[in-house]
Amino acid sequence: MQHENEHEDQGPKPRGIFNKMSPEDDRFEMWAKIAIALAVLMLVAYSVALLKLGKPSVIAHATIIPMLGMLTLPMAFWGLLRTLFQPPVIRRTRTIGFGALLVVGMLGNRPVMSAPVSTVDYATEVRFELPFNGRWVTLAGGQERETNYHATTAMMRWGYDFAPLVDGNRFEGDGSKLEQHHCFGAPVYAPAAGEVVRAVGSEIDQVPGEFDPVSVLGNHLVLRVADGEYLFMAHLKRGSLKVSGGDRVEAGQPVAECGNSGRTYTPHLHVHLQNSPEVPIAESLPLYFENYLADGEPVTRGMPVGSPDVETQVGELVERREPWPVADVSEAADASDSNESVDESAASAQDAPGQDAPAQAAAGSDGEAAE
Repeated sequence: MQHENEHEDQGPKPRGIFNKMSPEDDRFEMWAKIAIALAVLMLVAYSVALLKLGKPSVIAHATIIPMLGMLTLPMAFWGLLRTLFQPPVIRRTRTIGFGALLVVGMLGNRPVMSAPVSTVDYATEVRFELPFNGRWVTLAGGQERETNYHATTAMMRWGYDFAPLVDGNRFEGDGSKLEQHHCFGAPVYAPAAGEVVRAVGSEIDQVPGEFDPVSVLGNHLVLRVADGEYLFMAHLKRGSLKVSGGDRVEAGQPVAECGNSGRTYTPHLHVHLQNSPEVPIAESLPLYFENYLADGEPVTRGMPVGSPDVETQVGELVERREPWPVADVSEAADASDSNESVDESAASAQDAPGQDAPAQAAAGSDGEAAE
């Protein structure tokens, strides 16, 4: 009987969160195993993204990598609890687990490179011209992430943000009201001929300093300018659209007015070209403008460059060498009723994570401190 009791004392004991682990019990806990699995998945996702396989790479870069990054917080909390309440704190397996979480967090929670897209060498035959009159500042634009925060998003890799400058300022007074911003209500012209495949015009214009957390593009137009080429113009003023789905527009035709709808903090015009009318699973196409002035110098064909300073956001000052015919802004009020009827499926399709207020940046960034 005594021998049997001694044998029972030597058997395994139930383990709780407050129980101390024996020095030789250096096993991988469940949280550490999951952390290592996340690190492996992250490396696989990055490999798929870097292969530039089109949609698979976009999905990996735009959804899988950020999702894995978001999982690091609960996993780190779980591992921290186990470490604090089940000493010893310093263990080889725990060090490996926290190291794996650090790698996943760094790669998944902040942009580390421009979006890897298969369209980097794409060359369109369409001629695009600036979609506005007067001198506008390039808030974001160009090839590099330093001057174009859109570069970290696949569908906006070569996107632009523009806003007009008057006497060196984007607005009058303190800029707290939409009407104080020179961009708000400014005419927007079609930069190329095309067919309207989406026209959303009923989104409200946000108060400066606020943004819509759901709608990324806000009021926007999508023009099919060629097979597999779709031009987006976003953050338009509510009720200002002068065209509707199915319309054919010509280059230089007034199509809307600049607004502050969607994920944006201040009125500005967002423009980008992509290979599909859908969002966000699409690839951006390089967008060059022709026949304009950049900081007073003539440019035959180029990419306006944004600002490397996210605070000032003063990049190249650009303007058309020959202004478009002046738009009749009074027509906007007459068009407001027709713009209230919006394709619901198109409105829901635009609700993608990202882009014009800093989010992933996000997104940043849309997000777009200015998408």
